[in-house]
Amino acid sequence: MKELIDLLIKLGKLRNGTSTYLYFGSIGGPNLIKVRKDLREAQQTKEIDVILHSPGGNPADAYRLIRTFREKYEVVNVIVPFWAKSAATLFAFGANRLVLHEFGELGPIDAQIKKDDENDPEGGWSSALNVQSSLLQIEERSRQGMLEMFTKLRSRSGNEEIVKIGRRQLAEMLLDYSAKFYQPLLQKIETIEIGVMARYLDIGKMYAKRILKQYTDTPEEKINELLDFLVYECPDHGYVVDYEVLKSYLSYVIKADEEPFGADYYKVLEDLSISLMPMDVHMVGFLESFTTSEKSDIIKERNEDENETTAEKNGSSGGSSNRPDQKDGEENIPNGNDATPD
Repeated sequence: MKELIDLLIKLGKLRNGTSTYLYFGSIGGPNLIKVRKDLREAQQTKEIDVILHSPGGNPADAYRLIRTFREKYEVVNVIVPFWAKSAATLFAFGANRLVLHEFGELGPIDAQIKKDDENDPEGGWSSALNVQSSLLQIEERSRQGMLEMFTKLRSRSGNEEIVKIGRRQLAEMLLDYSAKFYQPLLQKIETIEIGVMARYLDIGKMYAKRILKQYTDTPEEKINELLDFLVYECPDHGYVVDYEVLKSYLSYVIKADEEPFGADYYKVLEDLSISLMPMDVHMVGFLESFTTSEKSDIIKERNEDENETTAEKNGSSGGSSNRPDQKDGEENIPNGNDATPD
């Protein structure tokens, strides 16, 4: 832990007096309250660096967090040394500058829904896109199958058709066959569940759009393209969304070696990224609050306890993850459902 603190101090010194705020933890619950208290008591300055390392959380709280920072400071730099997933991605979108190391990455914003699992007392997580993807797969295979059968049955060998039947009659027969073939599969998909899943997906998507429109000058066309990619085109919730992807959509994304940061900052941030990879660490507060010996006890691996508190309030299991592809404890729905809207 001392090595981690030393690296953070080096980063702070390289920024020539710019305040540094550490947000290493889930988005929401006690952390949101902590940020609001810290910023209320902080001296008024123009600029702040927020070093973000988070598995995600509640998308509504992600909006509340970035709103709190943007109302307090003229310039908010969100710096991602390793990863900021799910709802943390929404928070990062609201920065004046989104600063990424080579290993820094954001993630998709597809909702993660908690499912009952008889083999796992704590339940598991699955994407809200699963139901929609299943339906799309059935529709696509049905279309392909019907077209393939129609083409083969109407093809000719020399001058003879394989089947002596009219096009209309053949089409009706194939439609009837396709409907009966896929009916058992379609009966397993509840229409109400499709609507519920779509609603969960819309929560994260709409907060992302709101943040991007409210705090950035990104053209609406680019916003829509980015959100479609993050919601529907990423194959996995842990999918890597790095600088190369984000720069094609967002003009304010920069590398950590660009001005006003630089090569030295980039090097220290790389060391920080490597240090964070194996660690499950919780640190929320101004850098100075973690650099005095009497306050060192604050730095604990407290994710499990704090996220259990958040889960009791939100009706979802909190928790954090060492790996970007883990789904446990990513977001909490404030309405009490076991679902994570982004």
